[in-house]
Amino acid sequence: RPDLKPVADVVLKAQLLPANWRRADEQAGSIPFPERRRASFARGLLISADHLASAHIVPPRPLLLSGIAPGFKLRPFQESAARPGNLILRAPTGSGKTEAALKWGAANQVPGGRLFYTLPFTAALNAMYQRLRSTFPEQTESIGLLHGKAAHHLYNSMQAEFPGDPATAAAEARGRVQLAREMYHPVRVCTPHQLLRYTLRGKGWEQLFTEFPGACVVFDEVHSYDPAFCGLALGTAALLHKLGARVMFVSATLPSFLESLILESVPCATLAPDPSEPGDQEILDRKRHIIKVADMSLADLIPAILGELAAGKNVLVVCNHVRSAQTMANHLRTELGTSTVTLFHSRFNMSDRSAIELSLQPGCLPRVLVATQVVEVSLDVSFDTGYFEAAPIDALAQRMGRVNRAGLSQPADITVATVPLNSHPLYDSNATRETVGLLRQFVTPMSESDLTAICNLVYENGFQGEDWCSFDERRNHPYFKDFESTLVAGDHENWTEKVIEVTNSVDVLPASLKSQFTLLQGQRRWLEADALTVPIRANRKLIENHIDVSHDPWVVNLPYTADGLEMP
Repeated sequence: RPDLKPVADVVLKAQLLPANWRRADEQAGSIPFPERRRASFARGLLISADHLASAHIVPPRPLLLSGIAPGFKLRPFQESAARPGNLILRAPTGSGKTEAALKWGAANQVPGGRLFYTLPFTAALNAMYQRLRSTFPEQTESIGLLHGKAAHHLYNSMQAEFPGDPATAAAEARGRVQLAREMYHPVRVCTPHQLLRYTLRGKGWEQLFTEFPGACVVFDEVHSYDPAFCGLALGTAALLHKLGARVMFVSATLPSFLESLILESVPCATLAPDPSEPGDQEILDRKRHIIKVADMSLADLIPAILGELAAGKNVLVVCNHVRSAQTMANHLRTELGTSTVTLFHSRFNMSDRSAIELSLQPGCLPRVLVATQVVEVSLDVSFDTGYFEAAPIDALAQRMGRVNRAGLSQPADITVATVPLNSHPLYDSNATRETVGLLRQFVTPMSESDLTAICNLVYENGFQGEDWCSFDERRNHPYFKDFESTLVAGDHENWTEKVIEVTNSVDVLPASLKSQFTLLQGQRRWLEADALTVPIRANRKLIENHIDVSHDPWVVNLPYTADGLEMP
């Protein structure tokens, strides 16, 4: 655009900054906030323009959310979501929360406005990315995917577009991940962590900062956040609202205390299916499950599982620990054979996990799926019956959402085993104990209203003790509460990753895959090599006894089989 150059020269010359912009303390103390904010926007735009221009990339046209055509009649609550302003939506699993969120986005989208759709888990993000691409088939280039393993998911897609050319497929996947970090995609499916990296001013924060005003941001499955992360997410939501974004919170099992905390942080309307509307009443009164509490372990229930299979049903078995899931799968394979049982958990490498995810499609489910919590969120699968280890009501409700999902058949049996296969408590013991006690009291089959009532009873006291302190401290971080006085253009924080990622997870390479890893690296097939690593939680004892830290990535000397990594 040569015609713009004279104008650009004038604008840029007018933006030369005085010397007191260089020091962060002087800038914050002497430069008015509107000027620091404008300089931050200008810096973000300049960096984004420089990156895209250097790569000779032209961003796609804006995606109009109003163009969504679901192909079926929406329920009243889904239509009601098309309202301006911030919103909290509580609706049962399988009732169409995603369509409602898109209707809300369409009602709030400004010209050129962005949509950030956040989910906490990788499998859910990958599924949502594919779903949105199917929803807007003419503008798939406008939809980006951003999470720690996004390149692997995109690589699998690119292999179909570039058959027999893994180098090009890998380059395309890495390029798309990089574009998702730039001002490129009008719609991004990402973890909430990606937003926090910018609101807590990690490196390059100004780039996304320029996209927040006028944006629509959906926080889906908000009930799954731990107290510390919940504080950061609500602090971020409050800041986004201050910057001119619209925010929406979505959950199937949102405890009343958490809804109150959201309302304290961000002014929101609330929405739930309306029992006075026939279309909504149908899902509220829908009784999809008959709950049975069994004072035994899942291993003790294997004869009952075999009986379900003999009756022609497919069965979902959910364990609380990976080792328990591996044990259950082996027991069932002994009885049924290898091909009948599928195992799904977090200690598969990305290559094997992607293959399992692709195999879990409606209409071609395995006879038995043995899984951990990875099956709980946003996987569109529906089994005939379920056997679950005891857990708090919000986790159980998500598992139940994968059984008789649409509620089109008679209520399905769900058996909750109270005796754990692993003695280490994964969940809060009090919440689990109260959930089991309440499940014994409620009459089955259970309605969605019953599940909401149990959820509110289990969590009626909200965060307590250290959990409350952790939540409140992060929600009131100075970057959220004192945004105007702490904003410094051009300054970033190196500690952001430590604040957000408080996990000791590390990707390790199983020793049995080391030669394959080396071969792939030698062929410059970097993504395929990285896809052989497995995420684990590494403690000192594990590192000292089983991990070679001299290799990059670390090599773990433990068996890796068709059941994934076997930990001691």
